[in-house]
Amino acid sequence: MILLGLGLGIILFGGAIALAMNRVPDTADRLFSWCFIGGCLLALVPAFSAFTGVPDGLPPPVVLALAPAGSGFPFRIDELSAWFLFVVLGVGSALGAYGVPYLSRERPSRNVGRAHLLLAVLIVALAGVVTARTVVAFLVCWEVMAVAAYFLVIFEHDRPGVWDAGMIYLVLTHASTLALIGMFAVWARGGAGWSFEDLARAGSANLVPVPLVLTLGLLGFGIKAGVFPFHFWLPGAHAAAPSHVSALLSGVMLKVGIYGLLRTLSLLGPPPAWWGWTVLALGLVSSILGVLWALAQHDIKRLLAYHSVENIGIILLGLGLGALGTTYHQPAVALLGYVGALLHTLNHALFKSLLFLGAGAVVHATGTREIDRLGGLARRMPRTATLFLIGSVAIVGLPPLNGFVSEWLIFRGLLNGGVAEGALRVASVMVVGLALTSGLALACFSKLYGVVFLGTPRDPAVSPGHPEERRLHPPQLVLAASCMVIGVAPAVLLPAALGTAMHSFPGGLWDAAPTELGSFALSTMSGALLVLAGLVWAARGLTLARRARGSAVTWGCAYDHPSSRSQYTASSYASSLLSVFGPISGSRVVRSAGALHTHPFEPVLDSLGRPLWRRLVEAATHLRTLQSGGMRWYLLYVILCLLGLLLYLRIRAPQ
Repeated sequence: MILLGLGLGIILFGGAIALAMNRVPDTADRLFSWCFIGGCLLALVPAFSAFTGVPDGLPPPVVLALAPAGSGFPFRIDELSAWFLFVVLGVGSALGAYGVPYLSRERPSRNVGRAHLLLAVLIVALAGVVTARTVVAFLVCWEVMAVAAYFLVIFEHDRPGVWDAGMIYLVLTHASTLALIGMFAVWARGGAGWSFEDLARAGSANLVPVPLVLTLGLLGFGIKAGVFPFHFWLPGAHAAAPSHVSALLSGVMLKVGIYGLLRTLSLLGPPPAWWGWTVLALGLVSSILGVLWALAQHDIKRLLAYHSVENIGIILLGLGLGALGTTYHQPAVALLGYVGALLHTLNHALFKSLLFLGAGAVVHATGTREIDRLGGLARRMPRTATLFLIGSVAIVGLPPLNGFVSEWLIFRGLLNGGVAEGALRVASVMVVGLALTSGLALACFSKLYGVVFLGTPRDPAVSPGHPEERRLHPPQLVLAASCMVIGVAPAVLLPAALGTAMHSFPGGLWDAAPTELGSFALSTMSGALLVLAGLVWAARGLTLARRARGSAVTWGCAYDHPSSRSQYTASSYASSLLSVFGPISGSRVVRSAGALHTHPFEPVLDSLGRPLWRRLVEAATHLRTLQSGGMRWYLLYVILCLLGLLLYLRIRAPQ
């Protein structure tokens, strides 16, 4: 692990420099950028080696970068770890580069050096989670990740709602940690050690209560991934954090929950059928409700956060399908499910990060996240508008971008399940849910892009704002280019995803599995669409060049005096769709003679979480009477507790 450790050390060193030289901002930012990006790229070398072997021409230390199995070292890279390292370090390098110019305006009022250090710590902890090979190393990195993310969430603590969002995140993330501690404790109680190899041996020897381990794992990792109904920490935390941190939380940190589920399966082997069906059902519900509640939002960052719930649901559809394929001995279904889940994990990290960075550029220029106060930004921010459009097309799952490739693989897996024998045929019903999710996502992003970037400005106080910040564009260009390359040439990544699935989930099925997943057909279709789009664009340019240049007022739909009030708002655009879903839409509609307003709310948090919390507070208030301050009462409590423990030991003692 020499190169990985060296790269992560350079990242931490850059964060320490940013904090130590906070009073010399230009130098601190420059050194932090070099160290952060260079460390990420250096640490990716051994991840690349995990797929290709030791590349020719690299120095001898690369040979030692991959610690062999059984070496006792608490960190190691295999194919599954390498895949997620590309998510963590590849996407993370772009986010770190974006964060430097984004936070530069905050220096007069905030400690930006501290934010850079916390970002470095978070990236290193995320890399540690996906490469840990012992329970202790995993949980230590997991907790460091949770705490660093919390301090980044509350970085802008003087803004309304930030403390509340941070507290909800802190409670949920520690509930996740407690569930994982319980999972590992149950898993290791059969006499196994605390390394992952020991846990795998205990699983193969049937010394593990598999249902309890899988249930606790789904709870702990599901909370971190933002799976319904534990998703409600996402919108507040992602909206409260700085935009590049929101991108990291949504695009990268959620994926360690997916990694944990995949790692659990790789150690335990094929799961029982009930677990696969549960994951499949959770994926379907998360995807539909996530996109539906996103459609109801008026805050651009909360809208994007709910779309993370949707895409985590799509990933779970692939994961559940892969688990069911191995359980029912259907190798084609299993491979399509696992490969689709792995590829969508990376794709979502790319296009969701691109969208959050685009939203950050909008907030940076206008000073608001409220969608209905924006409008007509495509004229003043053309580069941001173009890059945001690329991300929007990708997240909707349209060709020729990367979101289409991974969603199509999951679609194919579900359809293949429909022609399989036995209970797996029921999985084909999920195709309808996935199609509904895609349709609602298209409606949501047509609303978002149309209201924010098209039309005319709605609020004169917002429109002038600040000029477009060009230093924010290079990281977005890298992410947009990655989305396009994967969409046009999926063969770049499909072999790596295929190898990761086959090596990580052994089950004796892969000899009969297809090794060609249609990458050539996807590339041909995507390339043809790009050529067609280029021809249409060129024809449009020629037509405009031949016409006499001039200006005219945009047609106002027969209004005598069109104004911004005649444009669609986020409320009016989505209200007809939301009304179809009634109370589960996450939106309350208020109509008056002069206007229509929709008020989004969080159904789980507002209807269940907050009332339950209030009742717990009331119960705790009543229990305060036990803390009377009298020593005699405290001694009585201790004696009663000891008697209870002795009684428990007497009952459990062997006869």
